[in-house]
Amino acid sequence: MPSEFSADPIVAPVETAGLTIDGVAIGPVLAPADPVELAGALAAAGDAGQAVYPVGGGTALALGNIPEREGIALSTRHLDRVLDYEPADLVVSVEAGISLAALQRLLGEHGQWLPVEAPWPERATLGGMIATARAGPRRHGSGTMRDLLVGMVVSHPNGSLTRSGGMVVKNVSGFDMPRLYHGSLGTLGVIVSANLKVLPLPKAGATVVIDAGDLDTAKAVVGRLRPVAPDAVALEAMMLDGRWRVAVRFEGRAAGVDRLVSLVVATAGAPASVLMNRESASWWQDALDAFAGGPDEAVEMVEVAATVRPRDTMALVDRILHHCRSEGGSPELVRVSPGVGIVAFRWDLAGGDHDRASRLIGALRADSDHTVVRSAPAGVKRLLDVWGPAPETIDIQRALKRHFDPDRVLNPGRFLGRI
Repeated sequence: MPSEFSADPIVAPVETAGLTIDGVAIGPVLAPADPVELAGALAAAGDAGQAVYPVGGGTALALGNIPEREGIALSTRHLDRVLDYEPADLVVSVEAGISLAALQRLLGEHGQWLPVEAPWPERATLGGMIATARAGPRRHGSGTMRDLLVGMVVSHPNGSLTRSGGMVVKNVSGFDMPRLYHGSLGTLGVIVSANLKVLPLPKAGATVVIDAGDLDTAKAVVGRLRPVAPDAVALEAMMLDGRWRVAVRFEGRAAGVDRLVSLVVATAGAPASVLMNRESASWWQDALDAFAGGPDEAVEMVEVAATVRPRDTMALVDRILHHCRSEGGSPELVRVSPGVGIVAFRWDLAGGDHDRASRLIGALRADSDHTVVRSAPAGVKRLLDVWGPAPETIDIQRALKRHFDPDRVLNPGRFLGRI
């Protein structure tokens, strides 16, 4: 079971005048200097009946329903220290506010890395990535942050700091509490620090980018590449700048990577280019950043991700394009992960027709097992729940919320079922 200790209600300094999320003026931004100060600030806010909105690098604030009420923002920007790292153990302990880029630089000095990715890695924080369950194309072969968590410290509204897990990979005692907080959007507690498995850097990396041109050709290419998909780190079909491309990424020993690259080029059936090592990594990061838009982007853009069985992924693209055309538009960008069954797209609401966007999302939810609106103008969010219909597990999730946050202090209204 997790261990727990309490902090005195110390109020952290106010760093900025305020924060706005979905048009709601949240209130001041508090930036504690250490975990005890954060726990104290959270307890003081809870005692005062204030809502608390955790903030990391601010790159994913668009995710979630409209905030239920005003309150304070609690920033982890000063919690950016490396707490424990012995390269031989392949485990690192870091505070939640460290950026992904800063951690990768440290690990890289020892020939290691964390096999995850995020848009704008200089700003994206580890705590934010865990809380939002953010994952990129490499989840196809490397999994997600959830698979790397071995321990965590979390602050709760009663002022306690709860520690679970440890610094060893095979820790089977008690409940796997760190995974409970993964993807909970900060509604059960504020992540203060995390212990994560790391891996040796791959010896070589390469990406084959196939210029499919149109969707039908992209479908055919994906079909031909499915036999090599189990060996790929990432397999994506993308519509960028009006053209379809299929990208396959491999990592490992140089000889194995070269063999797989040659196989893809020979079987793709369309013009292909090969990017090696740094050039390969830069291509994927640029694609991630382009799809996410600017971290402070404030335009009438809707981003939606729909999930189906992997074998139905490319067929879902047809349905999405059909629904977009029915509403008099077309996606600006489309990203398809056929190996994991995810189709994500961005649609520019230049005319600001929020009803049109709501109809489109409703139509998509009839075709997809799970459709999440990752980002949308507040006018669209007022018309729907961005997470979709409440899942069968909602009663369990509400019970967890009542246990960890009975007064609904943390991110009220923003998560599944508006908990």
